[in-house]
This record gives sequence, structure tokens and C-alpha cells, in this order.
Amino acid sequence: MSESPGRSDGKPKHLLEDLFIILCILSLWPTILGWDAPLYDLFLYGALAGLLIIFYRRMRRFRRARDELNRN
Repeated sequence: MSESPGRSDGKPKHLLEDLFIILCILSLWPTILGWDAPLYDLFLYGALAGLLIIFYRRMRRFRRARDELNRN
């Protein structure tokens, strides 16, 4: 039986990335509700930077997987 991609020992391989994405989605609610605070704006920019890093890392993984499939 082969292991599914992205999983090891039954646990998601990129759990921290997934949790960070969910946290970023939840962080949008104060903006939707109209709350405004300078510290919160700083948090939003940090969330944006983290999401861009996750996007870059996942694109690299997809490219590596595609290249591996093309080699076989």
C-alpha cells in the first residue's frame, strides 16, 4: 500500500502551513466588522507576508512534482 502524497504516519505533512492559512482567514474578520487599530494593521501585513511565503513554497513543490512526473 502506498503512502498518499503530503502525508506521513497519518498526519498532514504541512499542518503548520494549513493552520497559518486558517488563522489568516480568521484575521480578516476585524476588518469586515470595521474595527481599526494600528497594531492590527501590522498583524495583517505580517499575515500577508506569511501567505506569500507559503504560496512560493507550494509553487516550488508543485513544480518539483510536475518535473518528477515528466521525468518518468
